Amino acid sequence: MNLRDRYRKNRSVRSKPLGVGFIILIGFLLLGIIGPVVGSVGPEINQSQLGESPESKKSEVWDIYGEYAVRRTKVHRLSLYSMLHTGLCKLSGLEDPNQAWRNFIRDDEVVALTFTRAGSRELATNTDVAAVVLQSLFDCGFKPGNFMLVGLEELPEQAEGTHPCPYGWQKERVDFLTDSDHLALWLDEVTAIINVPAIMDDNIIGLRGALANLTLPMLKRPARLYVNQGDPFIPDIYSLPQIRHKVRLHIGIGLRILYYGGPKVNQVYIYEHGTLLFSTDPVALDQVVLQLICRARHNMTLPAGTEIDLSCPYLQTAQAMGLGHNDLNQIQYHFRDQNE
Repeated sequence: MNLRDRYRKNRSVRSKPLGVGFIILIGFLLLGIIGPVVGSVGPEINQSQLGESPESKKSEVWDIYGEYAVRRTKVHRLSLYSMLHTGLCKLSGLEDPNQAWRNFIRDDEVVALTFTRAGSRELATNTDVAAVVLQSLFDCGFKPGNFMLVGLEELPEQAEGTHPCPYGWQKERVDFLTDSDHLALWLDEVTAIINVPAIMDDNIIGLRGALANLTLPMLKRPARLYVNQGDPFIPDIYSLPQIRHKVRLHIGIGLRILYYGGPKVNQVYIYEHGTLLFSTDPVALDQVVLQLICRARHNMTLPAGTEIDLSCPYLQTAQAMGLGHNDLNQIQYHFRDQNE
């Protein structure tokens, strides 16, 4: 079966009408996962529903809230600094941020910090988060030359002396399951990646989060990723060893979340969640933030006639490919209020 036939088969399977009982079951599950009120902190994921599974270890997602972290486009860096250290320590199980960082990266590595370029000026959080992450790393003894900033439109003052990010594409095409293309040139110069995606809905692929941030900008000709909502292209590209084997940590920027219209940003459709999210599993992190976005769409303003729930089929494919857990029963979600 060729790729086009596969897409047609996928569409036909997804277009079959669902039974009434199944729809009711999904509705009850969403109510338990998403929670009734967007204004309350945390996505109110019901941990009693996330039972232990004997098949594999659960993926952890830590969602660290700071009451004063963000007000519109103003970010309070001191609050963010404390949130960052809390998230790192909770995820690593270590009490010292110095040790927590070294649980993910070594002193002799060149580490790419990858940010979401789309909508970054309007969301206005990337530069502040980059400044805080770099300052934390420097305070823990790392050197500026250890780090490369990717996807930033405006560099913070802490970026002085960091490894320059080369623009361009690798000479040789790389084959993946569904196609081939040239990967970003900067991949050749780094040994590790810390992925720092913004969180937004996307009117074509459904969700821009951890997986999309490390696939869409990686290809010279990424338009193919938008076919069939990025399924199976996004997980296919992420699974390349040049990408997957270098990723050490995902820090989702949940300070200001775009819940409609992405990647074009309209301030009307942003809500301040005020958190940073931490995980080593990009699929689990994306599944959690998908619930956050769906919860916002259920409770906040949307244009008339807009479908409330989002479809993101590439997350299920990513789980099938072994990239992480999309099943909420396999995700251990932790919400922590930094002020408590």
